[in-house]
Amino acid sequence: MKARLIGVFWWVAVSAWAQIPQVGTPITLEVATWNVTWFGDPSYGPSDEARQQANVRQVLEQSAIDLWALQEVANPAAFWALLDSLGSDYEGILGQNASPAVTQRLAFVYRRSVVQRRRTEQLLSEFAEAFAYRPPLLLEATIRLPDTTLTVIFITLHLKSGSNLDDYRRRQEAAQRLKNRLDLLYPNRPVVVLGDWNDELHGSIISGLPSPFEDFRTDTAHYRFLTETLDAANLPTWCGSSSTCRTGSTLDHMLITDELFGAYEESSTDRFTALLEAIPGYVFSTSDHLPVYARFQFSRTAAVGEALTREPWTLHLYPNPARTQVTLRWERRGHAAQVRLWDMLGREVARHLLPVQAGMQALTLSLEGFPAGVYLVEVCEGGRRLTQPLVRLP
Repeated sequence: MKARLIGVFWWVAVSAWAQIPQVGTPITLEVATWNVTWFGDPSYGPSDEARQQANVRQVLEQSAIDLWALQEVANPAAFWALLDSLGSDYEGILGQNASPAVTQRLAFVYRRSVVQRRRTEQLLSEFAEAFAYRPPLLLEATIRLPDTTLTVIFITLHLKSGSNLDDYRRRQEAAQRLKNRLDLLYPNRPVVVLGDWNDELHGSIISGLPSPFEDFRTDTAHYRFLTETLDAANLPTWCGSSSTCRTGSTLDHMLITDELFGAYEESSTDRFTALLEAIPGYVFSTSDHLPVYARFQFSRTAAVGEALTREPWTLHLYPNPARTQVTLRWERRGHAAQVRLWDMLGREVARHLLPVQAGMQALTLSLEGFPAGVYLVEVCEGGRRLTQPLVRLP
C-alpha cells in the first residue's frame, strides 16, 4: 500500500511540474484538433482515467489555444468533468452519435473571452453510416480579438478508420457529402474543418489508391488543407505505439475555405510535439494522436477583416419556412441573373433565367409539387453567387 501511495504521489508531482508550451497569443486566433483516444473510457484508452483527464486539462489550459476540436470523447461525464476543472473561462459543446453501439463523440472546447457561440448543429446525420455514425459537429461562433470581430464556422469530424476498401469508400463518400454541403450552404462563409480524417492527403493509407479527399484537394480556388506540408513530409499525427511518434500516419487534418486564405499565418500549422517531452509517457498516458494547431492573424490584412465582418447574406427569403410560395429579394447589379433551387442531395430541381436589370429585385417562386424538406436557393449574377437555405413545410 505504501508503494502504491508513493507511485501516486510521484505521478501527481510530475503532472504538476510539467510545463506545456504556450502557443496562443493575445492578438491572434489559434485553433487545434486533437483525438483524445477514448477519453474517459479506460477499457479502450489509457488505463489511468484520472491521469488522462489531468493531462488533457493541462494542455488546454497552458497552451492558450483559443479553440479545440476533440474527437473520441467516449464518456460524457468525463467531458463535463473536464470542463468543470477548466473553470468559467472555458465553455464546451458535446456532439451526439447516431447509433447506440457507437460511444465516441465529437466536441469543442474554447476560451469564452475569444470565442462566443452563436449556434451549433449536427451535420449530415442522414449519411451517418458514411461518417462512421459520428456525424460532423458544427459550431458557428463570433471571434473577438483586440482589433477584429468576425464570425467563423468551425466543423469537427472523425471519419471511418481502417484500411479495407469499404473503409476507404466511406471516407471518400463522407468527404464528398461534406464538400457538397459546404459548396451549397456556405460558399461565402469562412469555414475551418478540423478532425481525425483517418487517411492521408498525397495518397491513401491503402497502397495504390489516391487520397479519398481529392475533391477538396483539387478545388484549390476554394479550399486548402493546412496540413499538406505535414503530410508531404510524412510527419505522423497518429503515433500508434511509437512513444516518439516517429512512425504512424498523418491522419489529423485542418481544412479552410478561401475566405480565410489571407488570414492564415503561413507555416504556423504544426504538430504539438512538445507534449512528448512535457507529459511523461504521453502516447500511453494521454493519447496516441498528437494535436495539430494553426494560427490566424486577421489584423495583418485589413481587407480580410473587413470582408469577414460584413453581413454575409444579401439574399432575403420570405416567408421562410414556406408552404406554397417564397419571395426572393436582392439587389441587382445590372447583369443577367440565374436563380436555381437545389435539394439536399445536390440535385437541381428548378431554374429561372432573368434579363439584365439594376436595383432591387423581387421574385416569387411557387413551391407546389416540391416535397417537404430543406432546399438551397442560389442566385448567380455577374460573377457573384448568393445562397440561402429554404425550408419547405408539408
